[in-house]
Amino acid sequence: MPAAKSPRSRNRNGFTLVELMIVVAIIGILAALAVPAFSRYVKKARTSEAAGQLNKEWAGSLTYYDTDHTGAYGAVRPKQFPGPSGGWASATECACQAGQRCIAANPIWATDPVWLALSFSVPDTHHYMPGYSGAGSGTDAQFTAYSKGDLDCDNTLAEFIRQGAVNSAGDPTGNSQPIVVNELE
Repeated sequence: MPAAKSPRSRNRNGFTLVELMIVVAIIGILAALAVPAFSRYVKKARTSEAAGQLNKEWAGSLTYYDTDHTGAYGAVRPKQFPGPSGGWASATECACQAGQRCIAANPIWATDPVWLALSFSVPDTHHYMPGYSGAGSGTDAQFTAYSKGDLDCDNTLAEFIRQGAVNSAGDPTGNSQPIVVNELE
């Protein structure tokens, strides 16, 4: 006759309630740590859009400056950057609009003289609003390109700014990296 099994030697099928509660608590802690990190990662990834806009504005500025422009009667005008300003006619930040983005291929790119001079447009929907201002001519020429946005609609702007000017030798110069204010706002 086989010996009776003791309570300890029985096969256990399943988990105890305490074990399940511990696993659920661990998953909760991991989720609490992962969600903010993921949110920060998404915001950080979106900043590449702003940097791309600044690079396009920078390249357009240098091309415009290096190109000879003529005025009345064919007279060559002094070297300058486009200006006075290319703006955006929206009171609401891109991420706060319907669809949480600004529209693609906004008509302003095809009608505003500054954006036309920069050969600048944004063909896709976007989170950041670009802007531009330029003034002066010759060695007094300068410009500011920017891209700004409020990704979480809390009235705090993330701003990316790139400035350029002309040195005494007549060559365009400027900061190679953007000035960043409230990157992840």
